[in-house]
Amino acid sequence: MDKISLDKEIILNAAEEVIRRFGPEKANITDVAKSLKVSHAALYRYYNGKTDLWNAVTERWLSNLHVYSKDILNEDTPADIKLFRLLEDFAEAKRRSSINDPEMFANYLKLAQSSMDVIEKSIQDGINSIKDVIEQGIEEGIFFVEFPKQAAVAVYHATSAFIHPNSFEAVDRKQNIESVVNLLIRGLKNPNK
Repeated sequence: MDKISLDKEIILNAAEEVIRRFGPEKANITDVAKSLKVSHAALYRYYNGKTDLWNAVTERWLSNLHVYSKDILNEDTPADIKLFRLLEDFAEAKRRSSINDPEMFANYLKLAQSSMDVIEKSIQDGINSIKDVIEQGIEEGIFFVEFPKQAAVAVYHATSAFIHPNSFEAVDRKQNIESVVNLLIRGLKNPNK
């Protein structure tokens, strides 16, 4: 590959493929450089080493993981229905990835243990999405809370157990998700409606 055509997106694609091929424990920046037919030094013009590159791969993976959530946020539906669907998608997105893309999910888990910056950004994005729906619900007269951000943090934490890998194989997982989400939505609803 000609060095002139090298850019961050091409490097991210190659790194993702290397992680999928070798797994997050064995993959390294030299493998990425070899797959692109460049020196590993060429990659340092774009990323400050393996950690920086792996963080960028995981950040993009998390963003792609929640594409459906972004579609839900743009739907023209009442806030209670939107919040139910959003929380259900948050719970299922990582479980689906653990099944359909196990190497990238393993990379995410590895990163979660060593670098919280990307993970924290993803958490804040999730909380902000929930806050936006709660604010929509307040405007619609469906939800009644004084502090939407605080409520969003509480809702996120109440449902975060379902994004943990230990919950993925639970026999009553779907029922538990629905029960918790319905309880949270009832707690947010305006009692006068």
